[in-house]
Amino acid sequence: MLELLRPQSQTRRRPLRTSTSQACGLYPAVGSPSWDPRGVIIGREIYSGKAFIYDPFVLYNPDSRERLPSGHGMILGKSGSGKSSLWKCYVLRQLRFRERTFAVLDAQGEDGVGEWDAIARALGVRPIRLVYGGDGDGVRLNPMDARIPGKHQFAILCSMVEIISGALTSETRFVLSVAHRTALERAAGEGRVAVLSDIHDALTRPGPGMLGKREVSEEQMVAWGQSASLAMDQLCSDDRDLAGLFDGPTTEGIDLDAKLIVFDLTALPREGHAMPLLMSVIGPWLRWGWIRPGDSVKRTLIVEEAWHILTHRPVARLFEEFIRYGRRLGLSFWAILHHLADLRIAEAPEAEAILKLTATRVIYHMDRHEADITAAYLQLPSWARDAITDGASSCAPGRAVWQVGQRVQLVEHIRSRTEIPLTNTNAKMTEKVRALPVSAPLIPMSSRVSQR
Repeated sequence: MLELLRPQSQTRRRPLRTSTSQACGLYPAVGSPSWDPRGVIIGREIYSGKAFIYDPFVLYNPDSRERLPSGHGMILGKSGSGKSSLWKCYVLRQLRFRERTFAVLDAQGEDGVGEWDAIARALGVRPIRLVYGGDGDGVRLNPMDARIPGKHQFAILCSMVEIISGALTSETRFVLSVAHRTALERAAGEGRVAVLSDIHDALTRPGPGMLGKREVSEEQMVAWGQSASLAMDQLCSDDRDLAGLFDGPTTEGIDLDAKLIVFDLTALPREGHAMPLLMSVIGPWLRWGWIRPGDSVKRTLIVEEAWHILTHRPVARLFEEFIRYGRRLGLSFWAILHHLADLRIAEAPEAEAILKLTATRVIYHMDRHEADITAAYLQLPSWARDAITDGASSCAPGRAVWQVGQRVQLVEHIRSRTEIPLTNTNAKMTEKVRALPVSAPLIPMSSRVSQR
């Protein structure tokens, strides 16, 4: 029998010549291969109808079908297009995995609370509220916290002074380093943690400093450190605008072991120094207080209003280093912003480096001018450029162009009945409707509750 089978030749089909516009009609059942089936379901692919499954940690693994170069991403689009609801649903779905934790910098909200407040309350999580001017029940983050190594404390101090007073001279940097060392020694001698007021005191009443073998007089130290001491005065004096955010020990009771950590930034002004100063502190503070070296937990940091990072070089410099080592830390960083048109990327090489480190880009509806700039920078195909300008059909609310590695797909985000009331950010602009019944339970995410 085998002898009869061997001489038989394989059947062949005659080739069919056609155009790419007609091929989809001739072969309607043919679609692109799917991503790795592990992860969470985002929604469906518009053109193929298949479920769209995504997880940056799964796609980074070497055994993934197509490996991503990093787990970082960014979300772009106009207000009301669905950016917030996408990431709220993604977090709710990912939290059911055992080794997933999230930290959210919540910069949007209404009625005096952040837009993540409803989700936090439903999960039993108390948001960490930062208050401008030190009023109310806000918390304080100490840039000199003992959990942050000394060299990173000094980098934070330099960034804070730069944000308030401009670029540092070599002389000012030298005086600030001496003040930092003096503050640490003084606090250690008194058995406490150093705070910014120790830096302020060391700058305004410095002793002689040693620059190599040369002694710098006290008068010269005061002159060199004047810009730094004026910056510290804005942060430490009770009657100044920036009081209450950083001038003191870190508030007790901040739970960094919860699976969901929400920093409520809605009480801070969008203009001025408060927001970039907070960004300069919170990145390294999370790096050394939230991330645990050696564990197997996968962490995701979500930054809303991320232009505060991309437009301030001192902040972008700190976050760039933070993000570059994301693969070693098990960290996925996500920036949420409206568009790239207002970002002076050419003037901030650190911000451009952060954008280039993102392997996933989600682009919602944009106006034509913004779409042209975004498509050119991200090298999107022409059909994607046209799709993101079509806010009535292709990129209607809830639909977005996903650029994941080398693939570009149009995806519709689908929400469950449980997620819709928790992720709705248009309550003030829409008519009240009958509440939908909750179809699935929510699992409390406090560190005091046992995890699956």
